Amino acid sequence: MNLDQLPYFIAIASYGSLSSASRHLEVSQQALSSYLSELEKSIGMPLFFRIRQKLYPTEAGRRYLKGAQDILNVIERTNSTIQMLGKGPQQELHMGISAHTGALMLAECALEFNQRYPGIQLVPHEGYSYQLREKIRTGEISIAMTGMNEEQAAEFKTITFYRDEFVLALPSYHPKAQKANSFEELPIADLRDFQDEVFVRSTSNTSTYYVMESLFNQAGFRPTVSFSTPNINMLTMLIRKGCGIGFLRYRNDPTLSYYRLKNPPYSYNAVIAKPSHVFSQPERFMIYLLNKQPQSIGGIRIETADLIEIIREFSPEDPLSEGQP
Repeated sequence: MNLDQLPYFIAIASYGSLSSASRHLEVSQQALSSYLSELEKSIGMPLFFRIRQKLYPTEAGRRYLKGAQDILNVIERTNSTIQMLGKGPQQELHMGISAHTGALMLAECALEFNQRYPGIQLVPHEGYSYQLREKIRTGEISIAMTGMNEEQAAEFKTITFYRDEFVLALPSYHPKAQKANSFEELPIADLRDFQDEVFVRSTSNTSTYYVMESLFNQAGFRPTVSFSTPNINMLTMLIRKGCGIGFLRYRNDPTLSYYRLKNPPYSYNAVIAKPSHVFSQPERFMIYLLNKQPQSIGGIRIETADLIEIIREFSPEDPLSEGQP
């Protein structure tokens, strides 16, 4: 196994063709073809099969790919660790996160990020979505993971990786409460059926507010609002206490009852930066790690071209790296 040529194999598996891999590596297609032929000859079995002009790893190829990635990762981490002997972090990555979901997701990613980039210190900045967007504008942070609607996303360079469906939440003792054992079993309702109810809402400086504002406009009524807050935990508690009904992400909570709407509202979760920002490799790796985290119940993974390219860079085996059908 020639360690210098391991990136050749990874690129072929990632791009699915010798021509695309050769352009990426800036190596001639003939050289890659010869490399692959000699490699398969030395191993004694094919490492790729072809379907409709695209190369896919065989079982032996997948194992070779996993080994190649593991070896290169060990080499990279070892070199980084050696370079950092006697030194502290040389760079900082200032990243915006929400105080709840974002903080938990970042905590899950921190160890793997630090192992790959020991010379970079993660500096989290907690805040609500409107605060994080302002920190991006002023340059206090370089990237932020936050929820937003499509109109807000247009202002930034955005890599969306999933969307959340909001459901209408009621306290479990509400007269209209209904029991359901899963998200899929939730009853479907028309928002107009709840126009006589009192609502609790997110404040107008949150992305959720504008998503819900559109819903109320479509339903043709203005809600009676008892409380407004940007804090999702406070919003949940207000609904539990009977201060009103409101919109939340679904979770298995026996103190609440939920309805899905006929025209469901969504919030898009993304990493954002200034329009002129070029995502560095560490930032792209962080996006890759965030995308690996389990999605919320009712969340849907978004397969954007930018995200697929990032997944392809760090994990060619991921089904998303093959692109859209």
